[in-house]
Amino acid sequence: MKGFTAIALGIILFSSCTTDEQRFNNEIAEIEDYISSTGLDFTATGTGLYYHITQEGNLNRIPDSSNEVSFKHIGYLLDSTIFSAGWFASMHMPLPQLVTGFQQGLQVLGEGGRGVIVFPSELGYGKQGAGTVPSYSPIAFQIELVNYY
Repeated sequence: MKGFTAIALGIILFSSCTTDEQRFNNEIAEIEDYISSTGLDFTATGTGLYYHITQEGNLNRIPDSSNEVSFKHIGYLLDSTIFSAGWFASMHMPLPQLVTGFQQGLQVLGEGGRGVIVFPSELGYGKQGAGTVPSYSPIAFQIELVNYY
């Protein structure tokens, strides 16, 4: 009986890893479809973040996890539904309080930079979602890194 329990547990663990991996791969495919529909050139990182820089920032001024950042943004689902907008007024927050994909996106821009970032739920709101963002949703942002402190 112990052998059967160990085998069953192994199958469950393997299938959950496969499911997580499949979900991630499906989200990446969804992101890549979205990106191809934009006509813009995006750069992919090893974490699943895709970015397109629309205005080069000062790459000598890049925030790290000890900084607070001032930024503008519009957040939307890949179907163009806006879930967060702060483009007309700059927000000010500690970088670690932002979702991982947003943190990584601000760090590729440099101060004064603008761009579009797209990332899977693993770097965003994950299983729990947030507000009008459903669970396991890849999301996109138009962002500008105004300053950091």
